[in-house]
Amino acid sequence: MLNKEFINPHPFGFTNTVSCDSNGVKTIYISGQVGFADGKVAETFEEQAMVTYDNLVKELKAAGADIEDVVKINTFVVDLNRDKSKAIRVAKDKYFTQENQPASTMIGVSALVMEELLLEIEAIAVIEA
Repeated sequence: MLNKEFINPHPFGFTNTVSCDSNGVKTIYISGQVGFADGKVAETFEEQAMVTYDNLVKELKAAGADIEDVVKINTFVVDLNRDKSKAIRVAKDKYFTQENQPASTMIGVSALVMEELLLEIEAIAVIEA
């Protein structure tokens, strides 16, 4: 039997995190996390990258997982360039070791849901149920 849990539903019609478990395996899907904290968007791209990863960790913990459990991340970046890619790598390296790198995709986009947002990261994690 498949069990689903909707964690941190958002008032705008989506859920930040959904976990599904079956046969002893729990898969956790985390919707796009952004550089928004304490009621405001972080000012610089580098700050947004750090806050985005901090928010990702909070969602993982709410689902009973940790950053080491992440198996896939998708990163969406407004006006992607080499400097932004490097800033994301710096933020990512704060959490992921060289031995624990998830499968990753980085995609350049023209805009995100709010004009001030410069990147968004979604993730999939897997743990024992």
